[in-house]
Amino acid sequence: MLRFLRSKTVGLSDEELLSQYREQSDMSALGQLYDRYLELIYGVCLKYLKDEAKAQDAVMNIFEELTQKVQKHEIKQFRSWVYVLAKNFCLMQLRKGKKHINVSFEQDFMHSDSLLHPIHEAHQEDEREHHLEQCLAQLTTEQKQCIDLFYYQDKSYKEIAVLKKEEVGKIRSYIQNGRRNLKLCIEKRATRE
Repeated sequence: MLRFLRSKTVGLSDEELLSQYREQSDMSALGQLYDRYLELIYGVCLKYLKDEAKAQDAVMNIFEELTQKVQKHEIKQFRSWVYVLAKNFCLMQLRKGKKHINVSFEQDFMHSDSLLHPIHEAHQEDEREHHLEQCLAQLTTEQKQCIDLFYYQDKSYKEIAVLKKEEVGKIRSYIQNGRRNLKLCIEKRATRE
């Protein structure tokens, strides 16, 4: 497993390392910070992706994402923030995997394992986006806002609860019900076509 080089950043708090990276673009500070939570991140990736090689790849990709996202987000507690980042990254990978039709063929039999021409894939992707937009519009205001904050703005349940002045359980309920309603709506629209 990957380990980042240690330097003069050893012994600094998470906040100090974060600040050092933001102010000086000190990659060793960010590497040290990431190294502290590497096992946690790997564990999250392994839990969701259920494959050691994919989990290790995800750990590397999450670090690359981190170099940009750390500059854009207000991070109060790095441990919980990076946990949510890793979880969302894995969920996105799983979603990408579900977009493709899984049909097993012998590798020698097919010249290409791509089942659709890229034009058809792009058309299907546009249709899915269209369905998603229409279904999002049908959610309650609370569900829509919570889904937006959680999935599109990378906020945790706790951060959303603070923003909306609600209990975490209520936020979780809005997101779960919103997700279920979206799924049902999208499935219904897809079967009509």
